[in-house]
Amino acid sequence: MVVAAGLALGASALAEDVRTWTSLKGSTVDATLGKLDGPTAILVTKDRKEIKLAVTDLSLADRQYLVENFQAPEAILTAGELSTPEKDVKIDSGTFKKLPEKLKLSKDQSEGIFDQMQTEHFLIAYAGDVRPQVVAEIAERLWHGMAFYHMNFRRDWGEKRRVIFVCEDREAYKALGDWVAQNLAAEAVNAEGQQRAQQHAATWNRVGGTAIGLPDEMCEEQKFHPSATVFNMDNGREFKKVFTAFPTHCIAGDLLNQQMGGVSGIGNKGYFTIVTGHAFYKEIRLSGVTETHLLDVSGTGGDEISSKSGFDDGTAWSRILKSEVKREKIKPNLEEIFAVQSDTLNPAKLVLVYSLANYLQSNPKRVCAFARTIRRVESNNTIPELEELAKIYGFDSVQAMEADWIEYIKSNDFK
Repeated sequence: MVVAAGLALGASALAEDVRTWTSLKGSTVDATLGKLDGPTAILVTKDRKEIKLAVTDLSLADRQYLVENFQAPEAILTAGELSTPEKDVKIDSGTFKKLPEKLKLSKDQSEGIFDQMQTEHFLIAYAGDVRPQVVAEIAERLWHGMAFYHMNFRRDWGEKRRVIFVCEDREAYKALGDWVAQNLAAEAVNAEGQQRAQQHAATWNRVGGTAIGLPDEMCEEQKFHPSATVFNMDNGREFKKVFTAFPTHCIAGDLLNQQMGGVSGIGNKGYFTIVTGHAFYKEIRLSGVTETHLLDVSGTGGDEISSKSGFDDGTAWSRILKSEVKREKIKPNLEEIFAVQSDTLNPAKLVLVYSLANYLQSNPKRVCAFARTIRRVESNNTIPELEELAKIYGFDSVQAMEADWIEYIKSNDFK
């Protein structure tokens, strides 16, 4: 690896560029960059202590920062092995705090009252027989993964917390649903708002996990992010261990969606594929299995509900798809899979969505391209067209990218 040697920074830069740096193992330090010395970054803490770290031991977000702000060579972005930061980071669950007060959905409400566990970045609001510390650790590990790969994630998150509701108690879940319905009804001033209200009414008692919006007043008062994650559990003890498949899927997708910041109606082609594929990718990579089914809502009144899933064996998606593609029983089409929506899914298409997400993050070079793609969405609230995505990934054409994706599916790397 070639790195700019002896890049020294003046005192003004030191004063202005205090930031949180992250190592491959998840340890963090608030410091400025004092110097890039060959393959070593020399960090300076506020008490003027120097810390020397190999550039390849820094997170991808830190390396992006060095390239964009201090003319470090782009070669550092793809140096080293592909890590799993969500598993590597050390999480101190002793810092999770059970709060003595309850979370009330409204000040005059006697139902919908939740116990609370607070972490650095989340508020776990739970009711019933629930292990909040497991959900908290899954969330914090997935948060660390996003901060590791995406340069703006930590900055954009700020000091707010994302709320995660975990409901095993039926009365509390009903009260939460009624509260959400009231909020949606108040906001249903157009056809899109009415559709959201209809979908909520049709699916609330059927979903295992979903995302909801929180009222502005609540967010401002308690410093919450405007979107919250909800888990509807028959048995809260189903979250038995860190990286249980379903909560990993939901939280991973919600965090990516939050960072992307939403997309405009005219630029949302590919949105479902990127977010849903990423959620399945993290679920399978971290838990080793997928247990997630998707609900599709259609009909004029939102009354036609169907469940969408991939191949029956949730531990063997890659093996089955590899075999079917090699035998040409399944023929991947990048245009088709990029444009797919929940109502057009079948098992093969859903597994192809997952395989594309796997491909897009399958080595250091592709992980860098994925991070650039997400920043591109952040900047203009549209998903790049396939032609632009192919260029971000270093291809001259969509056809060349499609051919490379198909070869990846057939290879031993897809597993």
